[in-house]
Amino acid sequence: MKIKIVHTSDLHGYFFPTDYLDREGKAIGYLSLLNNIKKDEFTILTDGGDTLQGSSFAYYVKEFMNSEILADMMQNVDYYTLGNHDFNYGYDYLKNYTKNMRGKLLCANVIDKSGEINLSNYAIKEINGFKIGIVGIVTDWVNLWERKENLENFEIRDSFETAKEVLKILKKEKTDFNILIYHGGYEIDLKTGEKLSNTSENIGGKIAEELDYDLILAGHQHMELSGKIGNTFAIETPANGAKAAVIEIDTEDKKISASFIEPKLEENYLIKKYESIEEKVQDYLDMPIAKLSRDYLPEDKIKMATEGSALADLINKIQMEYTSSDISITSFANVVSGLKKNLTTRDVLNTYRFPNTAIVLEIDGKTLREALEQNYTYIEYNGEYKIAKRFLEPKEEHYNFDFFYGINFELNLKKENGNKIGKIYFKEKEIKNEDKFSIVMNNYRATGAGGFDMYKNLKVLKSYDKEISEILLNYFRNL
Repeated sequence: MKIKIVHTSDLHGYFFPTDYLDREGKAIGYLSLLNNIKKDEFTILTDGGDTLQGSSFAYYVKEFMNSEILADMMQNVDYYTLGNHDFNYGYDYLKNYTKNMRGKLLCANVIDKSGEINLSNYAIKEINGFKIGIVGIVTDWVNLWERKENLENFEIRDSFETAKEVLKILKKEKTDFNILIYHGGYEIDLKTGEKLSNTSENIGGKIAEELDYDLILAGHQHMELSGKIGNTFAIETPANGAKAAVIEIDTEDKKISASFIEPKLEENYLIKKYESIEEKVQDYLDMPIAKLSRDYLPEDKIKMATEGSALADLINKIQMEYTSSDISITSFANVVSGLKKNLTTRDVLNTYRFPNTAIVLEIDGKTLREALEQNYTYIEYNGEYKIAKRFLEPKEEHYNFDFFYGINFELNLKKENGNKIGKIYFKEKEIKNEDKFSIVMNNYRATGAGGFDMYKNLKVLKSYDKEISEILLNYFRNL
């Protein structure tokens, strides 16, 4: 007998075949993936989370509707876990999504202290006498990234220890095959075994090497990966419904084979059901909101990092004006559209793509220098400028480079890390170690994420509930 697992992850609200950069159809989106998925009694559909946030469609549903729509679009999923971004819009929004899902929520390291979300540690699916144990966990770095108010009802436990504990239970249940749906990725290269990261954000390699799950269905890194780590088959799918992983298990010898399927661009029941909402989203995105003096467009990433960005400067100016801060920093998602002269809502939402809020911290000159040095580890010089490997593997993380505004500084990128920054100036006056300033950044960076540990314990001067994308939209609407 052969059993098939079809796995998606990190859909980020991309259900329709579009990237929302324009109205053109693209080969992405969960609903189009369904056209290539045939479900029968030998097929299990799983999802690894990060469903509720990311696309303009997801933003529109959050602003004007509610998450039961997204749950209905995911109605074919049998088992799913939560991703770190599923917490972004608060407890009630997530609760509404889970209550309307038909599939079973497995997230063993998340405890809902209010007891209103039906979280299970594991499930056992039996097909013709073959017992499959299925566990779900999310990276415990949610504790680091997420706003405190969104986690008030939750306790998020250690990912590895939880995966270990639940596997013991499954073994007592005498399962034949054990699957871990893990919203996290691999800290090692699946081909070479090379260690790519020393943090505990992604521990798929550690789980595979030290525990004996038969299959890990990963996500979070937005990469297409497939291979074996010891005796564990490890796989991960790309983001935004670009592909789904198909894993076939031969129950006789537990042999595993894997492939990836792509979306098929044709209509189906769910596309027809929600196409009127998709049209409303597209119309909303095309609404003109301002006329700017010029286009503010992204350029080559190395050029922007070495020479600066007018687009980043504009966002930073708006953040500084809104918060009355001395200094502002901002970063870009891996792909952004930029702001066109005839500005639309689409431009703004595709340029500031994070669900972040603004926080103003107090920073001294010494800490500011540490932050700048960390920031410019992004660029290496070896006869030519290039982006450092750790920002590209195992996951692209261009969003961990920040553009600073409100200060000037001497920069020599040919020097080694830790010695690239010379004198730093504020209003043409050289900054001393003990000088203090207010600096605005997003709440993600304020946690120290991306290697910026120096921000973790800084004094909070102000914090804002409104998302930065909303701050930008309101600014432009009032021009």
